[in-house]
Amino acid sequence: MKNNKQFLIHLAVAFFVGSLAILSEYSGLDVLIESCFFNSQAGIWPYKSLFITNEILHTGGRDLIVLLAAFNIIAIIMSFFVKSMRPYRKHLLFVLIASATGLLIVNILKNTTHIYTPWSLNIFGGDKPYIRIFDAVPFGSSVGHAFPGGHSSGGFAVISVYFVLLAMNNKYQYYGLVIPLILGICFSITQEIKGAHFLSHDLFSFVICWVSSLVWSIIFYPGFLRKKIYRQT
Repeated sequence: MKNNKQFLIHLAVAFFVGSLAILSEYSGLDVLIESCFFNSQAGIWPYKSLFITNEILHTGGRDLIVLLAAFNIIAIIMSFFVKSMRPYRKHLLFVLIASATGLLIVNILKNTTHIYTPWSLNIFGGDKPYIRIFDAVPFGSSVGHAFPGGHSSGGFAVISVYFVLLAMNNKYQYYGLVIPLILGICFSITQEIKGAHFLSHDLFSFVICWVSSLVWSIIFYPGFLRKKIYRQT
């Protein structure tokens, strides 16, 4: 019963954050936040092309996630040749698959939804209509390529490490939670102050990555619901 309760708590996190995302859209909070970063008098996004936001936090952040993925793949390959690494192969595969699934879902949605970047919207001097997740899409509208947040999903995808540590009863499991959250939040803020995403876009990217890891953890670790995997050791 305890473990079912803990699983439901983790599932409830996704519903809670998803609800916050919808509330942010339909309460006007999304637009209010982005308005703080848009210079309406000059009609520009002042932070869009800054070196720190564009090169360091955006490009550098993306390269960091690619590097982490490369290390993960190399470690998996090495586990077939280095005996001491074999016990970790399952966990490494989980991190790769759970993270990649979240990123894939985000990418599919970005290429099929009609939600646009703030800097493209007519309310911020662009030429695109402001469409929210449950709004009707005007006929002939092009794909938006903005929803969910792609850059933030790179950071949130690493949350798969938390679920591995959770399944292993590792006492450092919350480091696996906090560090990906810091990465994802930093990447989110970077894109939001540039005018590339609304808050709701990045909240949804968290939900997708969180649920991806949660589902795959049940598949990889069948005892996820039966054993006392939540006890600290």
